[in-house]
Amino acid sequence: MWPLVVALLLSVQTVMPMPEKAPALSPELEAEARQIEALVIAPCCFSQQVSVHNSPAATEMRRDIRVRLAAGQKRPAILAAYTTEYGDRILAEPPARGFNRVLYVLPPVLGVAGIGVLFVVVRSFTRRGRKSPAPEASTATQDKGELADRLDEELRNLD
Repeated sequence: MWPLVVALLLSVQTVMPMPEKAPALSPELEAEARQIEALVIAPCCFSQQVSVHNSPAATEMRRDIRVRLAAGQKRPAILAAYTTEYGDRILAEPPARGFNRVLYVLPPVLGVAGIGVLFVVVRSFTRRGRKSPAPEASTATQDKGELADRLDEELRNLD
C-alpha cells in the first residue's frame, strides 16, 4: 500500500508545474518593484499592501510585478493592468477622480476652517476682556466714603 502512495505523490509532484521564479532584476528595477508593491493592495483580502502581506496571492503578485518590469513595462502600465483586472480597489492610494476627490480636498478645507474658527474664538475672548470698563477712581472713592459713613452709622446704632 505504501509504495502505491509514494508513487502517487511522486507522480503528482512531477505532473504539477513548479511556480516560475521571479527574474533577477537590477538594483534600480528591484527598487521600482518594491515601490510598486507598496502601491498595490493584496487581492486576496484587500487589507494590506502587497509589500507586507504574506499570502500566495501576494507572493504571486510580487513575482508578476518583477516579470512585468523585466519585460520592460513601466509603473503606469503595470498599475493600469491591475486596475483593469481588479478595479480601483487594488490601489493603496485611490485616484483623485469622482467621489474620491473628497479624500484629497476635505482635509485641507477642514484644517483652514478649524483655524478660522479658532481665530474667531480667540478674538472674541480677547475683545471681552477689553470691553469691560475699568472703574473710575472718583467713583470708587465716592463709594468708599458712602460705605464708611454707613458703617459708622450702623456701629453707633449698635451701642
